[in-house]
Amino acid sequence: MKNKKDIVVFDGVCVLCNRFFNWLIKNDKDKKFMYTNFQSNFSRKNNLKLTEINSVAVLKTNGEKIYKVQAVYYILKKINRYFIVRTLIKLLPLFLTNICYDLIANFRYRIFGKYETCIIPNENSRKNFIN
Repeated sequence: MKNKKDIVVFDGVCVLCNRFFNWLIKNDKDKKFMYTNFQSNFSRKNNLKLTEINSVAVLKTNGEKIYKVQAVYYILKKINRYFIVRTLIKLLPLFLTNICYDLIANFRYRIFGKYETCIIPNENSRKNFIN
């Protein structure tokens, strides 16, 4: 599973996750990432099982997988956004930031909602989307 770009994997039926995906597409000006969702053929084919850990993930070009707050930090750092958020993530203990992440992840459907099916990416984002 060697890729030319890091791959961001998100929950395709989660409203919050899709908002983050759309925000990331707009802010990834240099097209540093490819994208896919938990429900994609790519995720199934590569046996990612990300729905079991309830997390956003980044599959780095070297094969490393990063999850939860570390994945969010990596994404924000790579596109050079939200310096203050990145600093807070680095200063706070990982177990504490992951507890906060898990709380949001576990209640995301109740708070933000859930789509019946995965949203189809628009023409602009489809170029970097892996199905």
